[in-house]
Amino acid sequence: MEAQSRRIEQHCNKQFYDLINSNKRFKVHQGGTRSGKTYAVCQYLTYLLTESEEPLVISIIRKTLPALKGSVLRDIISILEKTGLYYLGIHNKSANTFEYGKHLVEFLSVDEPQKIRGRKRNIAFLNEGNELTIEDFRQINMRTLDMVIVDFNPSDPIHWIYDDLVPRDDCDTWITTYKDNKFLSQDLVYEIERMKLKDPDYWRVYGEGLKAIFSARQIFNNWNFIPYSDFPEFDIDNDAIIGIDFGYSNDPTAIIIGYKKNDKLFFHELLYKTGMTNDEIAEFIKASGYEQVISYADSAEPKSIEEIKRTGLYINPARKGQGSVNAGISLLKEYDVYISKESKNIQKEYHSYYWTEMKDGTIINKPLDRMNHCMDAMRYLTFSSFGKQQNFFVI
Repeated sequence: MEAQSRRIEQHCNKQFYDLINSNKRFKVHQGGTRSGKTYAVCQYLTYLLTESEEPLVISIIRKTLPALKGSVLRDIISILEKTGLYYLGIHNKSANTFEYGKHLVEFLSVDEPQKIRGRKRNIAFLNEGNELTIEDFRQINMRTLDMVIVDFNPSDPIHWIYDDLVPRDDCDTWITTYKDNKFLSQDLVYEIERMKLKDPDYWRVYGEGLKAIFSARQIFNNWNFIPYSDFPEFDIDNDAIIGIDFGYSNDPTAIIIGYKKNDKLFFHELLYKTGMTNDEIAEFIKASGYEQVISYADSAEPKSIEEIKRTGLYINPARKGQGSVNAGISLLKEYDVYISKESKNIQKEYHSYYWTEMKDGTIINKPLDRMNHCMDAMRYLTFSSFGKQQNFFVI
């Protein structure tokens, strides 16, 4: 066991030792991109497997299982393989568990509530904890005996982590950046540091690891976030409109449903996913029960629109033209906007949807072309359905 422990420690940043030296129940790693916080937590959990004499049940939890499998699961399996522990244990890929001697590591998502709420554990690791709700945290915490670890990028100006967790006396919090990761290549360091000049607000969060602040550049700042169950009733076939922003390999396809009720706009995220073909988009809309709902999609993708239309769906190109982006933004600002709390990607984009800032500090009325897939889909459906007709056209 000592050999494996030494092998782990040889490849560790300071974040690993922060965890080792903490005796608090709650341990929070806040940090920027590539700070090594998630990897350090995985190293720490692997270290505990070799050091603990008492049987441990460790739950590694993220919002969704696909996100977990593509990130933290891959990290911890890599560490187990490098230390040789993987080949001494049993990895049940169908059950998403790893058994090592008397210890059990389980990989869970909060969209499996029966697993989250029905099990006790010694340690819970909430990866990207800002994706979870306060209720998720409470349910997990009540069923965790010894320790709760949270890591996250501080991209939200307001969050339960800041209000309900960090101020506790039994919580240790560390803020780390890419500079704390001694294993980063110079090429990656260069790419990260380019953010400083291109987008100061983005740099604050992902470069410096600091909590996002409300910015004069933020385009929307007064939306309301409520549970989808609290939305007023509406007629799906007659009231609802769908907006689609196409993506594929790098960018996700965003599908948003919305409707207007008493001069208020209500939006709910249906899909935010990469790799979706046009046939898969059409099948998703039909399977979700929205085959009679009119959709508006990016008019720059006429081939995609035509292919989806041929499946029998009511899809049209969004109204577009000179000034239509700002006109759509202005139209959204005229309404009280309500977003379902379940729409996590709308919330993320809301906090990072900024006007462009020039090198001299001048803010111009041109949105940054990043993190805008939900925003564009919402704008398509709103402007095409509720906007004035003059001066704009479909291209």
